[in-house]
Amino acid sequence: MESAQPGAVAAAEGAAQRVKPRRPHHKSRNGCVQCKARKIKCGEEKPTCKKCQSYGTECSFLQTHPLQRVPPPPPPQAAVPTWADPKPTPTGSREPTIQSMLSPDPNTTQSSSPAISSPMRRSSPPPESFTMQDLELLHFYTTTYSDNFFEDPKLIEIYRTTVVQLAFDYPFLMHEIMSVAALNLAIIRPQKRASYHHLSDTHAATGLSLFQAEVSKLNEHNCHACLAFSALIFTNAWASQDVNKPSTLFLSPSNDDEDYEQIRWIKLQRGTKTLISTAWPSLVNGPLAAMFVPWKDLDPNRADPLPEDEERRFQELAESWSAVSEDKRGILDGALKQTRRIFSMLTFFPEQSKIEIIMTWFTAVSDEYLDLLEQKYPQAILIVMYYCVVLQRLESAWWMKGKAENLLQTMVDVLGSGWERWTRWPIEKVFNRQVQPF
Repeated sequence: MESAQPGAVAAAEGAAQRVKPRRPHHKSRNGCVQCKARKIKCGEEKPTCKKCQSYGTECSFLQTHPLQRVPPPPPPQAAVPTWADPKPTPTGSREPTIQSMLSPDPNTTQSSSPAISSPMRRSSPPPESFTMQDLELLHFYTTTYSDNFFEDPKLIEIYRTTVVQLAFDYPFLMHEIMSVAALNLAIIRPQKRASYHHLSDTHAATGLSLFQAEVSKLNEHNCHACLAFSALIFTNAWASQDVNKPSTLFLSPSNDDEDYEQIRWIKLQRGTKTLISTAWPSLVNGPLAAMFVPWKDLDPNRADPLPEDEERRFQELAESWSAVSEDKRGILDGALKQTRRIFSMLTFFPEQSKIEIIMTWFTAVSDEYLDLLEQKYPQAILIVMYYCVVLQRLESAWWMKGKAENLLQTMVDVLGSGWERWTRWPIEKVFNRQVQPF
């Protein structure tokens, strides 16, 4: 087996150190979620900031000042009184996108493990209303969307019926259902793409704001809706990616953009692991229990066999960091183990849902690995490139079409030359083309 190329290893350490630091700037991080998403300065007025008043949107400060909530103005059209009317935006403006909303304010995001709070059936959201467009989104989700999300009939039925039933009690989940349904319709009906994208962004912004408040008081009742929301947000993050631009799933578009914070959607998705471990007794005996049946008896210390070719590729990949520092080597070995497990399960556990297997990678890799990836550490990028090989297997899902190729191409561009020995295999597998030996 060949040893790692000294020049490439030196380039690895150098590349990580040459990442241009962000220009220092002084900005308050205490603004509301909506102003943060729009990248505008928030006046931080309570219970609702002036910017949200002018945009006609609900301010996240209302979650911390519920007794001062101002009733929303009546909708401009006839509507059934219940809970989900997206507010209009001023001319020339647009609701925050899911990518921008998934950079939560560090002062409000729940980073520690949530504890199960005292039992509560549900929060008491203020009266809202939904429109005929929203009913269209819900109808589409229940009749068509779920079939395109999972390949397992049991999971299709759970998301078509049980999740919707939960959403009637938890508005944040209903908003997320409507958001992903609108994204799917934007593809099916391209002549109305802008309208559906606007609907999706509106529901995503509202749903995320409500979810952040709800998950902070996790209990035996709301944990099921919180879990369903986390699964749908995974879809939303991928579906919202523009394949005609560099992928922003792991890396920000530019090191020089001081107003753009790196997208933290993966950290929101990683909260699913804490949610499951905290609420496990309730989840495995609750309305979503069928989702856990194939996983309950798996040995976490099991071996992860691979087909011969994949085994060889993973051994070669590990050689790329054989000469790095011991602490980084341990971090990369851990991420490689989790990536290897995904490949193994897809081959030897055909009864498991393919989507669920692939989703687990985001909760399994360590925070230290994600830090290396954020720093554009070359070997951390190589692991993502190998992960793109399994992402490609979701290509039949509407929300993943072209996304594995887009992510891989972005990583190739960021990595640069000198790593062809390890990039050749994922490029050939994902792009389905031969690459000349280096």
